[in-house]
Amino acid sequence: MIKTPPTTVATPRLGGLRSQAGFTLIEVMVVLVIMGVMATGISLGLDSLRGRDADQALRRLRLVLEATADRAAVRGRPIVIEFLPDGYRFSALDPDDNWRPLNDPPVFVEKTLPSGLYWSGLRIDGQPEAATPRLQFGTQAPEYELRVATPSGEARLIGKANGDVILALPGRNA
Repeated sequence: MIKTPPTTVATPRLGGLRSQAGFTLIEVMVVLVIMGVMATGISLGLDSLRGRDADQALRRLRLVLEATADRAAVRGRPIVIEFLPDGYRFSALDPDDNWRPLNDPPVFVEKTLPSGLYWSGLRIDGQPEAATPRLQFGTQAPEYELRVATPSGEARLIGKANGDVILALPGRNA
């Protein structure tokens, strides 16, 4: 078999124009529009995730409050949940009647609230607002209302004497 070298064919240029490598103005503008749409979508997605974080933190807090009531009742030793400016933590009464920090993962650990959530008030057993935001659980759970400011309004956690907690999210019925 005989091999022949490849041949090149010269194509005539129309009007003597040279072709240049690069993008046209339209192509660059289309890419910028696509990037802008993507950036907007990502921004909206992050905002909705922040809202989900707040709802998830409130649902977790409801479960933690119920677990605290159950644990205090079962063990027969009081547990206090202290509401810090940016979160909450637990203390338990030891056999020597001293309050000690309670750190028992995964439920009884100090937690920080997600950004956008703030304590707005705690009312225990129909009493006026508590000056020191602490909620003590014993053999029987107290009745209380804990209010939390969220980006979409005020959420309420309503504790019943049987230990159940009702979460009323802003804009939704309890």
